[in-house]
Amino acid sequence: MHAHRSDWPDHIAAPGSPAFDDQRRLLLELVVDPPSHGEPVAELARRLGRPRTAIRTAARALDRAGLLHRERGTLRASPSALAFEALWPAAL
Repeated sequence: MHAHRSDWPDHIAAPGSPAFDDQRRLLLELVVDPPSHGEPVAELARRLGRPRTAIRTAARALDRAGLLHRERGTLRASPSALAFEALWPAAL
């Protein structure tokens, strides 16, 4: 394991930024109790207390990272994200 993260992905926001928090909260929401057919952006925005635009922006970044899939306004965790969560549970 690396002692530091020097190769930070361009599409993942900088730690401590509002965008980083949006990405983390969205991914957590989708991997801890994953909806089988995905979750609408509007519902996720409401539940997370964030504007839809913030959720859409976070979703685009997580999609580019391979952590979620976007389809017609619905979001769901990717198999890779679900596998990681199974190995390293976020909600213990």
